[in-house]
Amino acid sequence: SSGINAEYGDLSPLIRLFCESKLKMVARYLTPQLREDFNRDGVVIIRQVFNSEWLKKVESSIERNKAAPSQYGENVKGDGGNGSYFNDYLNWRQIPELEEYIYSSPAAEIAKFLTGSERIVFYHEHILCKEPNTTKTTPWHHDQSYYPLDGDQVCSIWMPVDHVAKSETLYFVRGSHKKGYFMPYKFATELPYPVSKPDQEPRLTFTPIPEKIEELGEVVGWSVAPGDCVVFAGKTVHGAPGNMSDRQRRVLSTRWVGDDVVCAERPWVCSPPVTGNLKPGDKFQQDGLFPYIDC
Repeated sequence: SSGINAEYGDLSPLIRLFCESKLKMVARYLTPQLREDFNRDGVVIIRQVFNSEWLKKVESSIERNKAAPSQYGENVKGDGGNGSYFNDYLNWRQIPELEEYIYSSPAAEIAKFLTGSERIVFYHEHILCKEPNTTKTTPWHHDQSYYPLDGDQVCSIWMPVDHVAKSETLYFVRGSHKKGYFMPYKFATELPYPVSKPDQEPRLTFTPIPEKIEELGEVVGWSVAPGDCVVFAGKTVHGAPGNMSDRQRRVLSTRWVGDDVVCAERPWVCSPPVTGNLKPGDKFQQDGLFPYIDC
C-alpha cells in the first residue's frame, strides 16, 4: 500500500467517499423490508436504482448483441403482427460495457443482499427484446428448471432500458417460489422441454404449470421505467404478453447465485447448456465463467 500511496497520493478520502456512496445506496434501496418482501413473495421492484450512465451502457450492449448474436440467439414470431422476440445469452465476455455492468453496477450488491448470501456469483446474462407489434408471448415458467443448478439463493435482475407499460410487462405469481419445481417450456413453441435423459433417475418432481395461472397464486406486475429493476427468485413463476405498443421493450436480465447453490443434473438439455468444469454437487462457481463479484 505504501507504493500505491507514493505513486497516487493518499487514496483514503476517495475510498471513504466510495464507501459512503455505497452505504447511502444500501440505506435508500436495500432495506430489511425489501428483503422480507422478497423472501415472502419471490419478487420485488426497486425504483430508480440504475443511473443514466448504466442505462446507456446496457442499451449499447443490447444493440451490439442484436447486431452480432451468438449461437444461442433466436428471433421468434407469434401469430400475426410484424414484430419479433429476440433473445440471446452468454455474450458478456465479448461486450465490454456488459462486463463493466456485471462487475461495477449496483446489480451484484442487490443480488447479494436479497439472496442473503455471504458472496455472490454471476451466472449469466439474458438479452430479451420484443419489437413493437410483437404478438409473441413469454409462456408461464420459472427459470431454475432450465438451469443446471440447485439451491435457494438464485435470483434474476430484470432491467429494461425502455419504458414498459403494465400491458407489456413481466408478470409473476406471488409466493410461487415456495411451491416446488415446474416443467420448463420452450419459448418458441410453448411446449414442455423434451426429456433427453430418460434413464436418469429423477431426483426432483417437475409438475406442469396450471392452465389457469391464478390457481397457483396472485398474479402481480408493474409498469417499469428505465432505471427501475424487478428482482425475482429462481423458482418464481413468471410470464409476459406480447408487445403491441409502438415502443421497443429491450431488457437485460442478469442471473445471480449465492452460497447454497450447487451444480445439478436435469433430465433435459439445460439452458444455458454450459457448466464449465463443474460436476453435480460442486459449488456453483468457476473463475472466468461464473465469477465471484466483489461488492
